[in-house]
Amino acid sequence: MENKLTRKNYEWSNDYVRSLRLHHGLTQQQIARSIGISTRTYTSFELGTQKLRKENELKIKNYFTKRLSHKTEMDVIIDYLRIRLPFHDLDTIFQNVLKIKRQAFVVDEVKRYGYIGRYSIDQIQIYESVPDDNRGILIELSGQGCRQFESFLQQQQRSWLEFLKDCFAYQANITRIDIAVNDYKEALPLKRMLHKMERKEYKSKFKTSHFHWGTQVDEITDKTKASGISLYFGSMQSDFYMCFYQKNYEVAKKKHLKVCEVPIKNRYELRFSGNKSDQIVHQLTDPPNPIDICDLVFGYMKEYITFLLPSKAKNKKHWLVYPAWSLFLGGVSKISFVTDPKEISFERTKTWLQNQVMPTLKAFKIIDDTFQTEEIETMLAEANLGERHKKIIQSVINPNNSIIE
Repeated sequence: MENKLTRKNYEWSNDYVRSLRLHHGLTQQQIARSIGISTRTYTSFELGTQKLRKENELKIKNYFTKRLSHKTEMDVIIDYLRIRLPFHDLDTIFQNVLKIKRQAFVVDEVKRYGYIGRYSIDQIQIYESVPDDNRGILIELSGQGCRQFESFLQQQQRSWLEFLKDCFAYQANITRIDIAVNDYKEALPLKRMLHKMERKEYKSKFKTSHFHWGTQVDEITDKTKASGISLYFGSMQSDFYMCFYQKNYEVAKKKHLKVCEVPIKNRYELRFSGNKSDQIVHQLTDPPNPIDICDLVFGYMKEYITFLLPSKAKNKKHWLVYPAWSLFLGGVSKISFVTDPKEISFERTKTWLQNQVMPTLKAFKIIDDTFQTEEIETMLAEANLGERHKKIIQSVINPNNSIIE
């Protein structure tokens, strides 16, 4: 086709319409007859050798919308962010960038990435460097940290883009950003995509790709079972790569749930770092012509990877696009950017308590009950809360008190 496909018009492109037809087991002749055009004209449209008249494009759109709508349920989130600010004025960071009170953060001497100290509210973490280190201050938000920071943004009535613009006002450098598509309906069958990777039935701008099929031992049967597929496109050492994986297996293992109980089935992540991540965020925030984050996700997916339907032709350029991939891109073309604010919960601390402390505590509780002693109660009464523990209590009980008005 002559026109360049974008997220907004991909849904009714020849590849997507062809995939819809195959998905529902219809012939080209049936579709052509239903919309009142010749089979030859319709076939030429699917092959991309002929552009349809506007009225015929509308007929195709109406036909599939009324009868064969392929529904998906996906959304886009920011899932990791690392920002470097080239100065050492922590008060400016807390007051003008984060807009969270400094005293709400727990201070410790955790050394990471070469920094000498850390301020944190659960997964919202700020690192400081020595005065003569030009790296300045680092803000790091993990996936859970992004969700927790969204809770603060919501209270501040700020958007992600407004926050990022505030960062750039202080010459920030975005050293990493992960943008994720959550898939609640398994729009892309990853097992099939894995088989296509093994058979080289795809084309990609990436030079490398690999996959990982996880396993774990069942605690009851002691048998090995599958624990999710991960497909990687591009080198993990490069400034951009993609990872498609079964999120439900990861969450089920972490939270001791059944796989079917996890709402997110797959996750498709675009991971940017170095100069590429800074460039991407500038494209999202630049005032003249900012790029919509969903357009960006669609564009990178479509440009960098295409799964193919093999034919007798040896040259892959003659192979058609794999229908499931076209249907998936059609779903991606309709996604929206969302936030999912989570209150501060200190999940990591609770996990540590559950795994490391509670078994011992339970053992002593049984001893107390057996001998009718009160060792546990005595230890709790005599325990002293430090500054860190007091801030944890304050952050959970009254998170609004941390906001700078």
